[in-house]
Amino acid sequence: MLSSLKLIAKAKAGNTDILHEHKWLSYLYRTDEKNVNLEQVESLENLEPNPVLHYVEKTLAILDRCYADLPASEKEIIEEVLRWSEVAKCGSAQKREEWRRRGFQLRIHNIGSARIYAHEQMAVPFGQRHLQKEDLIYTLILTHGLVGQFIRGEVRYRQLYPLIDWIQSHRSSLKWDIKRILLALNHCIIEGVSPAIWEKVRAETSQITSWIAAGEKSREHSLKERLRRLRECSIQKGEDFEALYTKWFSNRELASMFHLLFQKTDIWYVESALQDFSFEEFLKIFLLVYQKTNLLTVEQISFEPLMKDIYYDYKGKKSVNLYKKRIIEAYLGLAE
Repeated sequence: MLSSLKLIAKAKAGNTDILHEHKWLSYLYRTDEKNVNLEQVESLENLEPNPVLHYVEKTLAILDRCYADLPASEKEIIEEVLRWSEVAKCGSAQKREEWRRRGFQLRIHNIGSARIYAHEQMAVPFGQRHLQKEDLIYTLILTHGLVGQFIRGEVRYRQLYPLIDWIQSHRSSLKWDIKRILLALNHCIIEGVSPAIWEKVRAETSQITSWIAAGEKSREHSLKERLRRLRECSIQKGEDFEALYTKWFSNRELASMFHLLFQKTDIWYVESALQDFSFEEFLKIFLLVYQKTNLLTVEQISFEPLMKDIYYDYKGKKSVNLYKKRIIEAYLGLAE
């Protein structure tokens, strides 16, 4: 069993002394935060007391179960990435305030977690550090989850450039099979969310990790393809995306605005928050974003607050709060 899984088991059994020695576990364990994507949650009331730690444990268990034959040095890298990649979602209130004062980006979890990891590595005696390995781990944390989010249309492929550039600049001295690391890491990340999702995107994940390992950069989705991916749940419920896209984007001014906005931004939790809104309402929400944000500087748009606010438990099951949804729809109805 992986050492990380043994440590998590000890902490859950009440041995909190180990938290002093393992900062990543301390941050995941000592928290009141419940920063999770509610899309895969069946009931808010029955949400795990510590859902982020539970998720990390699942990803590590997949690594332990599925990659017994992976070279130890590569497995160690993946294990380190998995145990640090979610820490920005957790931490005590006091620790999170300290991180904010240091300027760590806690709302964009991959960026925040990478900064926290880098900060914590400074406490390791220099003679015990392996800087190339740490640099790879830092870059993998920084780009953690982005393959899956690119598949969903949430982020631009260019957000993977730091990883592509790192691989290109270290290719001649690499001791590890980077393609193998990337595929195993993304398997753990995606199947940790849902085994069904992993089976669905396994082939595409393999293709994208091959692009990354090969240094390919010209792989952005078109605006239409990105919107299609962001509306996948709605399409599965019967939305005629092709007809609606043709109807609305025949308007060149609208198309131009969306091209500009989507070329500049990554969008988080959008499908989780907006899948129950019509395509027209979806467009109006983004037009409001276009009007109300500074397009010269905007890079990240998060719908996490709306996602958290739009759901509630009804008869023991997560449901859309129709009262709040109707308020939003009424407001959008005025934005003709």
